[in-house]
Amino acid sequence: MPLFTRIPQRFFTILTSTKKELYVEALFVLRQAFKTELVIRREELTAMLVNSLETSILQADFTEEAEEMGAERDEGLSGKAHLLLRKLRDTGWLEFEYERGSFEENVTIPDYAIEVINLLYDLSTDRVREYNSYVYATYAALKNSGENPDYLYQALQAAYQNTVRLVDELKLLFNNIKRYYQRISDLSDVNTLLEEHFDRYKEQIVDTIYYPLKTIDSVPRFKYAILSLLNEWVMDEEILASIVDQGIRRRVFSDEETGRQETMAMITSIADTYESIEGMIADIDRKHVEYTNASIDRIRYQMNADRSAKGKLIALLKHFGEEEVFSALVQGIEVYRHSYLDTQSLYDRVKRTVKTEGRPLALEEQEENPALIESFLQDVKKQYSNQKIDAYIESCFQGKEEFSTEDVKMRSAEDFILFLLGTLRGREKSAGFQTEFSEGNIDRQGYGLPRVRFSRKRTSGRK
Repeated sequence: MPLFTRIPQRFFTILTSTKKELYVEALFVLRQAFKTELVIRREELTAMLVNSLETSILQADFTEEAEEMGAERDEGLSGKAHLLLRKLRDTGWLEFEYERGSFEENVTIPDYAIEVINLLYDLSTDRVREYNSYVYATYAALKNSGENPDYLYQALQAAYQNTVRLVDELKLLFNNIKRYYQRISDLSDVNTLLEEHFDRYKEQIVDTIYYPLKTIDSVPRFKYAILSLLNEWVMDEEILASIVDQGIRRRVFSDEETGRQETMAMITSIADTYESIEGMIADIDRKHVEYTNASIDRIRYQMNADRSAKGKLIALLKHFGEEEVFSALVQGIEVYRHSYLDTQSLYDRVKRTVKTEGRPLALEEQEENPALIESFLQDVKKQYSNQKIDAYIESCFQGKEEFSTEDVKMRSAEDFILFLLGTLRGREKSAGFQTEFSEGNIDRQGYGLPRVRFSRKRTSGRK
């Protein structure tokens, strides 16, 4: 069905008008009334608009709407609110109907309108979206159908829909990680980078979707149980016949042959998805690792960036194409030279001077946010357990009783992180080694490391 055979032609015009912010806020008030009331009375909705949007309605100019509807221009608050509602009615967002036996008008909202309003509301709120456990829901629907054989078709339909939503969720997750990956290249402030990683990416991507997919709703946890149940259904003619019969009785299938084809298509689609979905999850894992590494590298680079006059000049030239930066540069070099001519101006002896280096500019220390940095370090530490740190330090001992920073080789960024965490781990009583710090740092394969001596702790049973 073509879209605008169901939706009015002028439906989206309010979202492109000069008062689009006011109309969107009015739609959110309408959504609130829909959530709280079964019957929405026109006068009560008008009062809700006045209470919620009084200032915005008073400042708005409804001259165009009044001329369009052939109504008199009313500068009063109530009159403008009624014009606003009539505009929403004329564009198809709501409808008016008289209550039976009276002249009071009620407001009804078409199904397509409330769906679009909910979408706009979700886009305008920066709330964390809840992840629905699609893998478990698929398993539960198939598993519980054994206890309710009269609902086999509903179980298969629910499993199929949850599988489709799972694939959509994984694709959305992959694209969102790519979007965050591209955004960090445009950020240059350390605090902003930390906020982007922990307040947005971690909360909205990792904690909400990625972590459940790897733990409580992981595919390997339920994959083989789902495939086993589907195989049982395919091999059991009685179950297949029950599904087809239930679909026919519910008028989903037109006949037995069509019902069997669509039933097998749904079963095959679910099975094929779970056979290949781990490859999609592996691509998401790689993209997540790439983003995490890029985010850490970007933060490290910005913390060590050149803050001298040369570094600031380079930063200005990088943003030279931006209008505000270009305008500021032009204003900064608007210098004029004035001179006059007299009898002594025809010749001026050249004064030779010795070039000397100017006074170096003092380095400016960038103010960092200790709370964000501490949160970053704590999150990094959670990714590396004590067992992983101890295993890395044990590999550095190489059978000896002690070693120092000079003996360590940095092969990757993970070695750098594990070494630093090992220096902190050596201060804990539960560690099997201890650390002793010396003054100064040492460069190892491009990484600046503190001078530390690691030694095994001697116990009563060890000589």
